[in-house]
Amino acid sequence: MVADIYIGSDSSQPNDFIVFNNALYFEATEGTNGNELWKYDGVNAPSMVANLRYGSSSSSPNNFVVFNNELYFSASDGLNGRELWKYDGVNTPSMVADINSGSGSSAPSDLIVFNNELYFSASDVGYNFELWRYNGIDMYIAGDIRPGSFGSNPNELIVFNNGLYFEANDGTNGEELWKYDGNNPPSMVADIKIGYGGSYPSDFVVLNNELYFQANDGNNGQELWIYDGVNVPSMVADINSGSSNSVPGYLTVFNNELYFQADDGTHGDELWKYSQQTTVTYA
Repeated sequence: MVADIYIGSDSSQPNDFIVFNNALYFEATEGTNGNELWKYDGVNAPSMVANLRYGSSSSSPNNFVVFNNELYFSASDGLNGRELWKYDGVNTPSMVADINSGSGSSAPSDLIVFNNELYFSASDVGYNFELWRYNGIDMYIAGDIRPGSFGSNPNELIVFNNGLYFEANDGTNGEELWKYDGNNPPSMVADIKIGYGGSYPSDFVVLNNELYFQANDGNNGQELWIYDGVNVPSMVADINSGSSNSVPGYLTVFNNELYFQADDGTHGDELWKYSQQTTVTYA
C-alpha cells in the first residue's frame, strides 16, 4: 500500500488516475474535505492539491486529460455547478468557463485532445448535451447534431483515422456512430440499426488502423463490430448466435490482438480474443 489516505478502515476511494507533470493525479478523500484532487510524486506521501469545494462536500474531479501542458477536468465548486477546470501544476486550479451559467451544470465529460484542441460533451441552456471544442482561448459548439432542447449526447469520444469518432443521437436514427473531422459538420458514419432505434456503439478501441466496438444491428444482438474508415461498418462475429447478446466489453489491445469480455450463451462472461489473422476465440 502506498498510503492510507483515509486513516482507518474507511476508504479514500482513489480513482481516475492520470500522469501529469511527473506525478500521479487522481480523485480521493481523506474523510474531511470530500472527494478532491490529489497527487502523488512517487516519493512523498500523497497530498491534496486543492479543496475546490470547501468543507466536507465533494468537488468530485474526474474526466482528466492533459492539454497544452495543463491538467483539465470536470469538477463542481458548489457555486457554479459541474464545469470545466484546469490546473497548471503550480497555481490553484481554476474554472475555465461557466458554460451553463449560474448554479446549473454543463457537466463536461469524455474530454479528449484532437487536432491540438480539447473536445468534450457538455450542456448549456441553449444546446443541452452537444460536442464542444476549446483551443485554449475560445470555446464553442463543434456541432449542434440534435437541435432543440434534447441534445445528441455525444459520448465515448475516440481519435481514429484523422477524425474524432463517438456515439450520438440526432433524434431520427437513434444512438449511432458519428465522426467529426474538425472542419465540416459532424456526420453519421452509418445507421447500423436502421430506423429510430439506435445500435448503441460503445467500448471503442483502435487496432491496426481499424476501429473496434460493440453494437446491436437489431438482428444479432450486441456483438463485436469493426470499421476501417472507408467501408460500411461490419460485424466481426456473432459470438452469441442469433438475436442474443454477447455484449463484448472492456475491449483492450494486447500483443497486437484484441481482448475483451463476452458471453457466448454457454460459458457466461469469459475472456475472449481476436486477431485479424484468426477468428474470435477463447483467450
